[in-house]
Amino acid sequence: MRTWYVEDAGGGCRAFSEVLVLVSEKPREIYTALVPLTWETGQTLEEVVLELVLEMMTRAGVTREDQILVCSGNIFHDLHRYLQENHYNWSTARMEGLAHEIAEQVFFEQIVRAGFPSYIKLNSRNYREFYQMVEKWVLENKSRLKYLKDRRVRQKPIGHKYCYKANRSRPRHCSRCHKTILPFTPMVECRINNRGKKIHRYYHPACSPVQPLKNKLVTMEATLDEHPVGGVITRSNREERCALCQLPIPAGQTAFFGYHNGQLLTVHLFCLNASHTPAGA
Repeated sequence: MRTWYVEDAGGGCRAFSEVLVLVSEKPREIYTALVPLTWETGQTLEEVVLELVLEMMTRAGVTREDQILVCSGNIFHDLHRYLQENHYNWSTARMEGLAHEIAEQVFFEQIVRAGFPSYIKLNSRNYREFYQMVEKWVLENKSRLKYLKDRRVRQKPIGHKYCYKANRSRPRHCSRCHKTILPFTPMVECRINNRGKKIHRYYHPACSPVQPLKNKLVTMEATLDEHPVGGVITRSNREERCALCQLPIPAGQTAFFGYHNGQLLTVHLFCLNASHTPAGA
């Protein structure tokens, strides 16, 4: 069994290709790939990265028995899912050592080949300052604008900003119909970053202007006192009392929440007589 490391570099810079590396330290074996500055396939950045890493894994002969340590960054989210669904022996890890060194070296070699001064180097992992210098150098000359990343193709689909989830104990107002979203009922949350300020908007699922691509909502159909009750499984910010055993449900503990005749019922999961297993919305 071998251990492989998957790392990237340059993702925080608006210019030049992101560098992807697949590295084995013992025995030493190195594979690298550059993400194109743009593409016309309609793929997301994560999908392009997945294809490039899988190509490197094929060339390297990586097997499911090998250990694969992957950087936890967003750029590898599709890769994480692929490895999980295909039963690889993998986990996320903070990258140090050879993989990190190679990724940074390849990114630096890329910008130096384009003419960036080789004496300006990354110091103490101060990426923000270094990338700002690289971007400033690119913008100083129109002929260098070709090195800018295409931010349009790297933007996530709008649906990534919307997420199905269960409302918690606080009632909210729907941003579309302006009616109340009851506590512990399904909703859609939208997170927007506006000039550094995080804005949250909430919708009834039927009112959401966009079909969410993320889903953290877990629902259940339960039978309580011989009555079917639909509800959600989530955590409360405060202590609740079980409608069946009357014992407390501590704050932060996952439980069933459902409405019957307009009354909110909270039940320990182990007290439920469920007619259906939990299911995502």
